[in-house]
Amino acid sequence: EIDIQIVNYKENIEKLKIEIQEKQNEIKNTTIIFEEKLHLVNESKNILKTQTDEVLRRTKNFSILESKLSGLKDNYHRTNENINKLNDTIQNITTSIAKTVGYLEELGIEKKQIEEKLYASESLYSEKQKEKDKLEKEITTLKEKELEEKGALKTLKDKIEFLKTLIANLEGISNASKALIESKEWTSNPKNLFADIGDADDKHRFALEASLKSVLNNLLVDNISDLEKAILYLKKNDLGKASFYLLKKEKKKNILLSSVADLALRSKIRKISKDKSFDSWAYSVVQTDAKWKPYFKNVLLKTAIILDLNSALKLNSKYPDFDFVTLDGDIVQSNGVIQAGSAPKIDDTLFGRKQLLDKLIGDIAGFESRLKQLRSEIEQKELALTKIDLKNLSDNGKLLLNDLNNIEKQISQLEFEKKKASEEIEKIQKGIHDLVIESNNLDSEILKLEEDVKIQKEDKETAETKLKQLENTLSEAETEYNNIVSEQNKRKLELERLLGQLQNIENAIARAEKNKSSVIETTEKRNLDIRKFENEIEEIQIQLTEAKIEYDNHSSFRENLLSEEKEIEVELNSIKKESSEYEESLNTYRGNRQEISDNIHNLDLKLNEIKLRIENLLVNIKENYSLELELKEFDDLESYNFEETSKGVHSLKDKLRNLGPINLLAYSEYEEEKGRFDFLQEQRNDLIQSEKDLIKTIQEINNTAQNLFLQTFEEIRNNFKNIFQTLFNPGDEADLVLDENIDPLEAKIEIIAKPKGKRPTSIELLSGGEKTLTATALLFAIYLVKPSPFCILDEVDAPLDDANIDRFAKLTKEFSKKTQFIIVTHNKRTMESTETMYGVTMQEEGISKIVGVKFNEELAVSS
Repeated sequence: EIDIQIVNYKENIEKLKIEIQEKQNEIKNTTIIFEEKLHLVNESKNILKTQTDEVLRRTKNFSILESKLSGLKDNYHRTNENINKLNDTIQNITTSIAKTVGYLEELGIEKKQIEEKLYASESLYSEKQKEKDKLEKEITTLKEKELEEKGALKTLKDKIEFLKTLIANLEGISNASKALIESKEWTSNPKNLFADIGDADDKHRFALEASLKSVLNNLLVDNISDLEKAILYLKKNDLGKASFYLLKKEKKKNILLSSVADLALRSKIRKISKDKSFDSWAYSVVQTDAKWKPYFKNVLLKTAIILDLNSALKLNSKYPDFDFVTLDGDIVQSNGVIQAGSAPKIDDTLFGRKQLLDKLIGDIAGFESRLKQLRSEIEQKELALTKIDLKNLSDNGKLLLNDLNNIEKQISQLEFEKKKASEEIEKIQKGIHDLVIESNNLDSEILKLEEDVKIQKEDKETAETKLKQLENTLSEAETEYNNIVSEQNKRKLELERLLGQLQNIENAIARAEKNKSSVIETTEKRNLDIRKFENEIEEIQIQLTEAKIEYDNHSSFRENLLSEEKEIEVELNSIKKESSEYEESLNTYRGNRQEISDNIHNLDLKLNEIKLRIENLLVNIKENYSLELELKEFDDLESYNFEETSKGVHSLKDKLRNLGPINLLAYSEYEEEKGRFDFLQEQRNDLIQSEKDLIKTIQEINNTAQNLFLQTFEEIRNNFKNIFQTLFNPGDEADLVLDENIDPLEAKIEIIAKPKGKRPTSIELLSGGEKTLTATALLFAIYLVKPSPFCILDEVDAPLDDANIDRFAKLTKEFSKKTQFIIVTHNKRTMESTETMYGVTMQEEGISKIVGVKFNEELAVSS
């Protein structure tokens, strides 16, 4: 099959060679016609150029005459216009003199009117001045009120932002409670604090805050399951402890006992309510939803609000089972604890904080409404103030004075102008006479020039008709020439296509012969593999026979082993049974031993606990009382008053209790804050170290960059000097200079170029060609340091003359040994120095093609 393909390819080659020969003959024949048409077109162009010059000469003469004629006509019209204007001027002056007498009478009347207006203006100015002073005082007062309202509104907004921050950050709430409120893991029910479900009026806010202080931070839990989940969540995440309030359903009580207890309680409640210092029961002033009221009543049932602390103390002595709280937040509890002092700040309260925030937000509208009203009043006053324009009134008075002075001046001026107008009429009449003579002369010259223009116009039209005929002839010749060129280009392209096909077929023949040899080698290799596999199959069959014999031997041996295994199994079962009996007795002994060990261990734990408590007591006494307990015998044990000492100790303990509950979470919060402080301290140290490392790295990078830059700069500088002398003359000077005493990476680079015979102070003083060669030298100097396989130059030879283009071409030839250059140029010398040239042509409208020519290859044309 491959041989058939090769034969077909060779037949196609013969056909293509015949077609190529035919195309080459067609191109040769068409070239003769092409040259004849080109000669004809050039001759037509020369004739057309001569006729065009003649048309331009005649058109120029015609334009000169027309321009001259137009100028004369313009002068003629201007002269007539001037005559008419002078006549109009005489008429205007005569009319003006007539009006002057009337103006004098009117000016006398106007003077009297202005004096009256001036008096009225002065009176109005005085009234408006007083009105302005009054409005300015009212505006000042309103702006002061506005500032006060703005200050109050800003204070209110700051308070709202502060409360929002407290609520958002859960200020005053333990970390454990915060974690439970923010987490969604332990329950899907709403999470509420006692502090957030109720509110109070400003009068009773401090009293309820003190009464509910112990439960304000308690989380309301609906059921035991949620409570257990919350505790488990805190333990699992090591978040500390939190307080809860379990919402229990009211259980049925013993009716008889409940009625007796309620009767006694109601009796005490009535007696307390009748006291003069009694204000109200705490649960009755709580503002909350109906579903929460039972819980507040449960907590505050025995809490009464009293007017002052002394009355609360007296009532507590009479009714010790009740708590009494004052309106200032002082509380006397039934357990003997008394909390009193200065009234707290409203911002420090937790109870009703959210409701207080909503109320404050509602107050903003009132402040903004008042501010809007004040702003409206101020704007109205300022608008009225702006309408009072004292300057305008003052200016009106000054204008009236100026008008009065102007009227007096006008009267004297009108007399002077009347005399001057009479003299001017005489002068204008003389000028009109001179202009009439000039107009008659211009009219004669215009008639003469119009005849000359008519003759020149006829000559011009004749020449243009002849020029048009020549242009049509040239257009037809150029069309034929372009058609021939187009056909010639098509034939050349077809020839290039056929040559490409010929080359492709030759390549296909080479590949087919190569594939043929490869197939033969592969066939021989596969035959060798087949013989090898047959030998391996025979060896495997022999091995299989031997393995079968060995398998039979192993099967008989396996049956013997199985019979022995059964005997061993029977013996093993008897041993296991005996072993289990021994193990049961051993477990009994171990259980007894473990019980004795547990008892000993429990006793040791109790002993250690007692020792630890003794040590803790000793340490506690030493830390709190600075005393060290020692076993000591006292002589006055019989006479020592232990009862009095015990009372003193109890008194001190009461004082300690009055100080308030100990914050058990303080240590855990301290540990948490300390841990965060240590973490931040460590992060700060890491940042400082990172900063030092970063500065060190930057210094190393700068040093490395500077060294690399200076090294590369020196290489480019030496290359620049050498290439500059190549492009110019060996005696020419060039250099690259860095600014001294400056970081090399930021320093300016000065390019010095001094061709022979020139000493320019700046590169800007060089010619365009010299600048181009200098830039080219610098480009190739950089290129030598880091060469590239490709380099594209776009019309860099445009400013160069022929000698410099030869130098440039020589330089690119040298560099083209390692780099391929792509040059965009319109210069013929540059094109001659290249190896391949590509041109873009547009044979059809809107369709461009690329045509390439290789100068280093000769086209073989067979005769």
